Amino acid sequence: MRCIKRVRAGNPEGMTATEPETRAPRRGPAPVQGMGMLIGLLFLVLAALELMAGVADGGGPRVLFGVLAVSGVWTLVHLLTGAAAVFCTRSSRWAARFLVVAGACYVVAGFAGLLPLPSAITDTLPWNTAGVCLDLALGTAMLILGGGWLRRGPARRR
Repeated sequence: MRCIKRVRAGNPEGMTATEPETRAPRRGPAPVQGMGMLIGLLFLVLAALELMAGVADGGGPRVLFGVLAVSGVWTLVHLLTGAAAVFCTRSSRWAARFLVVAGACYVVAGFAGLLPLPSAITDTLPWNTAGVCLDLALGTAMLILGGGWLRRGPARRR
């Protein structure tokens, strides 16, 4: 760090004081950390809504807001995904890796929802069109955000 020396006015001894020329800007969290936290909170809110009795309607397969099919397993998956996202946003590298891995898992889950699966699987993990579209869209967005950040990397100091 370079310092500028100045003679203080009115100082009879001619003593000098040093002042920093520039200060390094304080770095905050990376954008990928903010997006990871936002996605984690989204999954935690989704899991909380699934747990609330009044939000899930229907007597047979439970549906959230009359659109998304939910079950206890989906609720657990969303809780774990949200908790992992919040934990991984402590570092930009971990946040980007989380987004890539979780995004790939959700894309695979979305494509699995398009396949004719045995009733044992569909009873445990119910899928409907809205759920498949949500899994594919959210998984793709997470892949793009995490993969783009890993490829670009954090800004380097010059």
